[in-house]
Amino acid sequence: MPIKDTIENLGRSVHHEWDKIADRLNWGVDKPVVVANYSGFGRANHLFLTGRVLRDKAIGRTERDGLLQNVINNFKRFNSREIPGAEVEIKWAGEIFHRTTDAEGYFKVSADFDRNLVFPESTGIWQQAEITVLSTPDNGPVDHHTYADVLLPQGGEFGIISDIDDTVLQTDVTSRFKLKTMWHTILKNAGNRRAFEQVADFYQALHRGADNEGENPIFYLSNSPWNLYDLLTDFLSINQLPKGPVLLRDFGLPYEDKPEEYQGHKTEMLRQILRTYPEMKFILLGDSGEHDTDIYLAAAREFPEQIQQIYIRDVQHERRAQRIEALIENNSDIPVKLIGSYVDATAHGREKGYVV
Repeated sequence: MPIKDTIENLGRSVHHEWDKIADRLNWGVDKPVVVANYSGFGRANHLFLTGRVLRDKAIGRTERDGLLQNVINNFKRFNSREIPGAEVEIKWAGEIFHRTTDAEGYFKVSADFDRNLVFPESTGIWQQAEITVLSTPDNGPVDHHTYADVLLPQGGEFGIISDIDDTVLQTDVTSRFKLKTMWHTILKNAGNRRAFEQVADFYQALHRGADNEGENPIFYLSNSPWNLYDLLTDFLSINQLPKGPVLLRDFGLPYEDKPEEYQGHKTEMLRQILRTYPEMKFILLGDSGEHDTDIYLAAAREFPEQIQQIYIRDVQHERRAQRIEALIENNSDIPVKLIGSYVDATAHGREKGYVV
């Protein structure tokens, strides 16, 4: 087993054992119930939305936090006190769904409707779903209300699907044993994490499109756990990147419990997005640090009419760059561009007519 998987399995085991101790001692049952209301996406007859019911850990989210506060906040993020067995009601445009949270506190709606729902035009491409926690095993009736944003694209020239780590956010994912990545995760906050130069300008240009006035929908994929959702959404906002659903991974689900046909979080979510918008073409953005190119090329083979362009940011690692160049050469019928910077990407995008 790769060392990355070994570290993740060790962390998962420690977290589960800590949860067992906390449950036996009734730690945290007096904390308020909260919902981690992740943004979703849909169309007039489909909704995809996930969320998580937790005990409130009062995590700070200011850019001025120092080193010690960052460590405390990030420890709280990973030491989440999820609430399994919570009864949740989700309302969206007149449709109502009832869900029970799983062992990690998650609920999910992935549903088709037999009619096209009607939304107020004034709200634009973002709608809201109302989420109510009706009860929990420890507290009984709760009646906790919150709202989650749902992306509902309206037209647009194309969609954008982007990786986050080392594509938008500098994480040093290629460092030995991912030590630098862990350093960033533990010791930093959204305000002092670094975005790549000119990435916001390029992404905003793609979001606006060729007429410079559009709202091309954007989706962010990452293998980071949902525990980092608030940090990553704050980072995107601080660095003026376009708003879009941030789709992360369930850190708590062991590999052996995943379905046999499961091909990885990014592949599954990429398919989910492409199948939700079968008439839409997409531009995919990733980096050469891990397997983005392989995943995107496979998607282009599976959905040949939808993949318009693939951009891969070169992480300046010679062996990895050589591998990517060989992949591009062996798949010359698929539009893949290895870029050294987002200035290069913008120039290429103008040449292709994606941006102005």
